[in-house]
Amino acid sequence: MKKSKLLIASLVAAMLAIAVPMVSAQGNGIQYQETAGMVRLTTDEIEMKVTGVGEVPHFHWWDPDSPGTDYHLIFVKLFEANDTDSDGVYNGSEDQIVGSPFALPSTGWDFSGFETETDDGNVTAVHFNFTSTTEHDPRSGGETGNIPGMASFDVKVQLRVHMDVENSNELKFDVIIDGWNWTYDDSILVLQFTISESSHGEEQGSRDPSDFGRTGNQFQFNGAYMEYAETARAAQNTLEVRASYGDSAGQQAGNAIYLAFEYFGNETLEYDPTLGIGSDGVLPSDNTMLLLIGGGIVVVVVIALIVKFRG
Repeated sequence: MKKSKLLIASLVAAMLAIAVPMVSAQGNGIQYQETAGMVRLTTDEIEMKVTGVGEVPHFHWWDPDSPGTDYHLIFVKLFEANDTDSDGVYNGSEDQIVGSPFALPSTGWDFSGFETETDDGNVTAVHFNFTSTTEHDPRSGGETGNIPGMASFDVKVQLRVHMDVENSNELKFDVIIDGWNWTYDDSILVLQFTISESSHGEEQGSRDPSDFGRTGNQFQFNGAYMEYAETARAAQNTLEVRASYGDSAGQQAGNAIYLAFEYFGNETLEYDPTLGIGSDGVLPSDNTMLLLIGGGIVVVVVIALIVKFRG
C-alpha cells in the first residue's frame, strides 16, 4: 500500500511539474502601436483603439474572438450644475446647468508616448497619456446673468490610460481635471460620455448599444461594459461619484452617461473608470483556462490510479 501511495504521489507531482510550465508559456504580452494620434492595444481578449489627436477623445474596442460588434465611448463635455434635490445625481429634467458647458476639444491633445513594463521579453503593461489645456468661457452661448465669479479660465484635462496582462480583457483610464473655476460651492461637476456601438470596422458608433443596463456600478451592453468607481480623489479628499444615464441628446446614436462629482474646490480631480469585454467584468484568461483544464486532467488521472491500485 505504501508503494502505491508513493507511486501516485510521484505521478501527481510529475504531472503538475509539466502542467505549470505549459501555463506560464502561454503569455504573449500586449501588442501596442501609435500612428497619427491613434493608439492601438491588443491582447488575446480585447482590441482597443484610443484617439485623442484630431478629434474628441474616443475609445473604440471589440472582442477579437467575436468581432461582429464594435463599442464606442466618446467624451462629450464638462459642466457645472445646480443639484436641486441634493442627491448628488445629475437629472437633466430637474438640475440646471450653470453657465455654458465646456465641450471637450477635438484638437490640442498631446500624446505622451508609451511607458511599458516587461517580463521575460513580453510586454506586461502599457501606459500613456493624452493631455489638453483649453480656455473655457462659461459666459459663451447665451445670457447667463450677473453671476459673481463667472469668467473665462483654463481647464486641463488628462487621460492616463493603462492596460496590463493581469486584466487582459479590460482597460483602465484615469481622468484628471485641473483648473475648474466653480461658480457655486454646492454645485456638482458633471462629465458626460456617450456610449454607442457599430458593426465591426466602422470608425464611429452608428446605433444605440444593445441590451444596455446597469448593475451596481457597472453599465453593461451586448457583452461589453463600462465600470465606474463610486469615489474619486482630490488632494487628500475622497469624493462621492454618482452616475445617471439617458438618451444622448444632440448625438446621432448612443446612450449618454453622466458622472457627477461633488464640489472639490480648486484641487485636482482624479478618477478611474474601466472599459472591457464580458458582461460581468470578469473573464478567465487563457492561462487560467489552461490551469483549470490541466488541473482537471490531473484529478481524473489520480482517481483512475486510485481505483486501479485499490482494485
